[in-house]
Amino acid sequence: MTKIERLQQFFSPSHVAVVGASAKTHWFHNVLDYAGRTGFQGRFYPVNPGAAEVCGIPAVPSIANLPKGIIDFAAVIVRSAIVPDTVRALAAHGIKNVLLVSSGFSEVQGDGERLQAELVALCRELDVMLMGPNCLGFLNVADRAAVFAGGSIEGTLIPGDVGIIGQSGASSEVIATRVLKKGLGISLFVSSGNEAVISFEDCLEHMVLHGRTRVAIGFIEGFRDVARLAKIAREAARRGVPIAVIKVGRSDKGVQAARSHTGALAGDDAVTDAFLRQHGIIRADTIEELVETAGILSRCPLPSGGRLAVCTLSGGLAGLYADLCGSLGIDLPDFSTKTMADLTDALPPFARPGNPLDVTGSGFAQGMDRVLRILMEDENTDIVATLSFPPDAVSDSIATGHNDYILSSLPGTHKPVVLLAFREVGEYARTWYREKGLYFVEHTRDGFKAIANLVGYAKFRRRIAGS
Repeated sequence: MTKIERLQQFFSPSHVAVVGASAKTHWFHNVLDYAGRTGFQGRFYPVNPGAAEVCGIPAVPSIANLPKGIIDFAAVIVRSAIVPDTVRALAAHGIKNVLLVSSGFSEVQGDGERLQAELVALCRELDVMLMGPNCLGFLNVADRAAVFAGGSIEGTLIPGDVGIIGQSGASSEVIATRVLKKGLGISLFVSSGNEAVISFEDCLEHMVLHGRTRVAIGFIEGFRDVARLAKIAREAARRGVPIAVIKVGRSDKGVQAARSHTGALAGDDAVTDAFLRQHGIIRADTIEELVETAGILSRCPLPSGGRLAVCTLSGGLAGLYADLCGSLGIDLPDFSTKTMADLTDALPPFARPGNPLDVTGSGFAQGMDRVLRILMEDENTDIVATLSFPPDAVSDSIATGHNDYILSSLPGTHKPVVLLAFREVGEYARTWYREKGLYFVEHTRDGFKAIANLVGYAKFRRRIAGS
């Protein structure tokens, strides 16, 4: 069985032992909570020598007392010093898929590094697939399986097509929360930690090949196998699965932080930048940019070019958007002669058609459906970004009427259409956008950077298609 085939089994357990489960700490509570939120139908078997039950679930005193032949996964939450003996006992019991939550390994220099090296050798000897140490686990939302000890992902766990991998557990939980709040769904979330055995590259390859992930994003402190990452990136490009990451370590302090957190080797940042660009891997600077990029790549088709049309009802915002596009290298072309004539006819006489387009309040009130169709048909542009009023409720007539114009204008267009949220986006609006399959920009600068990332990725795909 290949490693990728084994990973498929790893992320789809049915009977899970939790060694070190205790009602006195939050870890096992979290595991049960996220299993329930994911819809996991499997069973848990707490292992605790001092308790007959943990959180209402019958416990066994040792690994040897677990049922034989049915346990296909184990989560380990014990002191680092007894981890090797625990892994040996699990392997002897036929359990070779292991999540190691425990810390105290390569992120701690000296004895911790030595202990992790011993752990790697032991797993190789016993043929154990191990995630961690120093990690939180995974949420296989698409297949409704989870062994996750974290506690900070907020919102409903919506099945979807965004895959998330993070070497930093807490940072990745923030990313997952914001992905969910954008109304995007998650295929697979992985907190990989120190990556003694299962690496970022392993998880990424699984996402690319598994077919449930349309966009893969990551929070990375260091790469383990650059040659393999290059191969995976080429396959992802062939399959049309974009990859976007935050890669920390641009500064000396960032390198030191990565080293002390997961023991990762951050590497030379200029070399990293060049490698990522060469292989079409998008590098985001902030979590907001990463999430906006995931959203636009998940919800929008790739544009045929990089020319953007922007539509708003504020002259001030038109100027702001123009400046942002200029600073980000986004092309705002002049509209075609036909488009200018059509806009002049569609807008009030005092409106001045241009790109960005300020339709004015009166032009907005007259109806936006004709304006949007004109922009979508303009031969000089490839992408349309237009204002949208996030609805507060079904009775929100202004937002409902305006968004109906947008929806009626979409059929037949091949261009990506990005919505610029004109006010705060509440829960009702997030659900509405998700159900309609629309992408909205919530953070202006990061949203326009996401548009630039969409343009750059589309250009990369065209280049490799022609090579």
